[in-house]
Amino acid sequence: MAEPTRPAWGKYDYHQGNETFHRLEHHCADVAACFEVLIADRVLAQRFAHAAGRAGTLDRVTASRLAVVAFFHDFAKLNAGFQFKVRDHLDLPPDRPPKMGHVAEAFFCIEQRDIVEKLGFEELFDRWGEGLDALLLAALSHHGRPPRRRHTGSGPRKIWEPFAGYDPRVAAALLRKRAETWFPDAFESGPKLPTTPALAHLFAGTVALADQIGSDRENHFPYQGTADPDYIARARHQARDATSRRGLLREGWQAQAPFPDPGAMFGHAELRPLQTAVHEAPLDAPLLILESETGSGKTEAAVLRFAALFHAGLVDGMYFAVPTRAAARQLHRRVAHAVRNLLPEQWANQTALAVPGYCVMGDATGKPIGGFEVYWEDAEDKPHEADRVARWSAESARHFLSTPAAVGTVDQALLGGLQVKWAHLRAASLARNLLVVDEIHASDAYMTEVLSILLKGHLEIGGHALLMSATLGATARLSFTKPRRSRQDELDPETAAREPYPALTLAGKGPVRTRAITQTGTRKQVAMEAWPWLADPSRIAAEARAAAQAGAKVLVIRNTVTTAQAVFEQLLENGAGEVSLAVNGVATLHHSRFAVEDRNQLDQAVEAALGKERPPGGRVVIGTQTLEQSLDIDADLLITDICPADVLLQRIGRLHRHKRERPSHNEPRCVVLVPAAGLDHGLDGGLMRHGLGFSPRTSGGIYRNLLSLEATRRLVDEHALWCIPAMNRQLVERSTNPLVLKNLAEELGDAWKDHEGRTFGILSAEANHARGHALDRSLPFDDEFQFPELDEQVRTRLGEDGPRFELAADAKGPFGTSVRTFNLPAHLFGGLEKLPTIEELEAARLVPGDMGGLLRVGEHTFLYDRAGIRPARQPGSPAARQPGSPAARQGNTLTFGLPIP
Repeated sequence: MAEPTRPAWGKYDYHQGNETFHRLEHHCADVAACFEVLIADRVLAQRFAHAAGRAGTLDRVTASRLAVVAFFHDFAKLNAGFQFKVRDHLDLPPDRPPKMGHVAEAFFCIEQRDIVEKLGFEELFDRWGEGLDALLLAALSHHGRPPRRRHTGSGPRKIWEPFAGYDPRVAAALLRKRAETWFPDAFESGPKLPTTPALAHLFAGTVALADQIGSDRENHFPYQGTADPDYIARARHQARDATSRRGLLREGWQAQAPFPDPGAMFGHAELRPLQTAVHEAPLDAPLLILESETGSGKTEAAVLRFAALFHAGLVDGMYFAVPTRAAARQLHRRVAHAVRNLLPEQWANQTALAVPGYCVMGDATGKPIGGFEVYWEDAEDKPHEADRVARWSAESARHFLSTPAAVGTVDQALLGGLQVKWAHLRAASLARNLLVVDEIHASDAYMTEVLSILLKGHLEIGGHALLMSATLGATARLSFTKPRRSRQDELDPETAAREPYPALTLAGKGPVRTRAITQTGTRKQVAMEAWPWLADPSRIAAEARAAAQAGAKVLVIRNTVTTAQAVFEQLLENGAGEVSLAVNGVATLHHSRFAVEDRNQLDQAVEAALGKERPPGGRVVIGTQTLEQSLDIDADLLITDICPADVLLQRIGRLHRHKRERPSHNEPRCVVLVPAAGLDHGLDGGLMRHGLGFSPRTSGGIYRNLLSLEATRRLVDEHALWCIPAMNRQLVERSTNPLVLKNLAEELGDAWKDHEGRTFGILSAEANHARGHALDRSLPFDDEFQFPELDEQVRTRLGEDGPRFELAADAKGPFGTSVRTFNLPAHLFGGLEKLPTIEELEAARLVPGDMGGLLRVGEHTFLYDRAGIRPARQPGSPAARQPGSPAARQGNTLTFGLPIP
């Protein structure tokens, strides 16, 4: 075959007059070789066979044909518009082809019969079957989303004609010849390619991952511009090295790390009954749901489940998902310590913290230094080259789920179940892992539905999952064991209340079975009181201050950031800053609206103040939902806003968590803050400031079902002592079961019946909305399968995720240390339609002051001080001042000594 004067390039670089490129067939070989290695590894091989509807593993011919389709992932780069779009330095004829891309242009290519003939696609469709169509579309999705046909027709003919020594036909013929030579098994006789949608979806994510690895020029795949008929040997050697060094080649790991005893993993040899129940659960049950009280050892049970599945060769990784960043950061150390005895030596200390902005793997922390580069600095010195490459998965959120062991927020898993960029890559990476989701409950219909759909796709290709909760009601359990249900499916509340607790439910294969677990662990009687102080931050602060001055550790949890800040301001106004949570000597509180760098310091401060090794002396820690779940913190007194009982039990889990001597509040006590005017005040939106109910204009606050809140309030009034965990099942069913709440609405009258109908309607609408946003892997992967153009409206439902941005340069935050990274909720900007532009985000700056500064993002100005981020207002609030500061001396004229711009 004649070699074209100008070969097709797949990767290109032009720097200081030097042109370097990687030939297209070589790059395609790199990606196909990485794909081959990935799907040959034991667990992922099982997932591919499952997705293809075949027993065992894929046959040799089918696996090789999939590699060929992966090889053709960039075939549209053949067009001359792409080949010459970057060669402006060349002396080219004036009639150059229009500059083009290479994804949507694939649809143009299919219309060019001469190009298609050279590629041999029609022959392949005849021999390999109609499954090839979906798989080619899936391969074209390697940039993170399904390809979109943006144009009709065949596109400009000029891009398929010879130009300046380059001929697309010759390049296409060479690409086909290399495919035949390098993957001969694919062209033997064999079964048709499977047509199952699950295989196409799994294939899309795996090709995307292979493309990410196969594009690593620096470490593995240097550019080669000269033709090499034997290049595939080099590609396969480098692919094996690249996947192995990233921890993606895991077959045989079990033999390198024999099953350890619990003493080595957790520091105690004797297992608790719930840990034994999980450890001994049948391995053919793909979904376990564990319900047990907080502090009963569920984390260790999850690690034991992973150990059992890992050594049986059914999974080769684990993703441990928790609700909040603070919980992920704290749990990371515990899980990392436990799994280090399960993994081979070189991976024993490489558990990733899967939280954007933290860049932590094991004990090492990295710092982004521009572009895609991260500088890693270990405790003693720079990391070895092997460690640096191994930490690849911690450097980008899209790769978090590809690490052998990771602890992170649940949204990182859920993004694999939504129609957003890189969803297929995330889902394919997750496929080989045990997915552990901690502290699930039923307060968010949207996230529950997304998780249910994610689980369905994960389990249907042979994956495994463990869901854990201290407070899961029967209705919530049905969400995961029977995703498609109606109101008639709801479990009778009396029957539900008699369900065993603690309990282990086995589901996902065959009939659902629930087993009782012997109760062990902490039992406590919590004194419950309801105070009508929900709207009175001054009295809340006074009560917390008095208890702290008596030596108590006080935890104040409010439903919204604004009301938490109000209590903090009152605490400072009353001169009680010395008992407040502090970072670097600066009094503060804990919530999500701080710079990422300051969030890290706040997490450490909370753990120091209320952790297992907490120091003596009183302390007031004020926060929001960031402190309610999965955290090993121990308070003497809990003051909390009213919330559904399942959430309230989560918060009570932070109360008297450990046995210790307490100078005051020797018995656990929980104060529940309720509105003085009653919860019916929220029926017309009157409690939206506190995150409760609906407003006439919106779908509601944080806890919208006022019937659930009223049921919880009544439980507090009826039971002065909550015996935990003995009462857990009863408390949850009496406050969350839809049939109970429907009866309560009938009792309370027409306005409450209207609320019950609206609540059910909104929750149903949100579940339907979630189904519309979810990545349903049972849908065919055809050219009608599309993601929304803008991911943000889909992503935002996960914790109201707004823009994430970095300042152009580091600035001093309120605690005197450098900050740079911010992640603000969309509503601070006035909603999605008012979010700043990319240019405005890139120009964001923090104007410094004495204790923080003013954050300017486009037309928006925010005050950033020790109370966190809030819209700038007339300065002079107590949180902005401290005795002796310039801001305090200058009264209400200046903030931090600066005029408001």
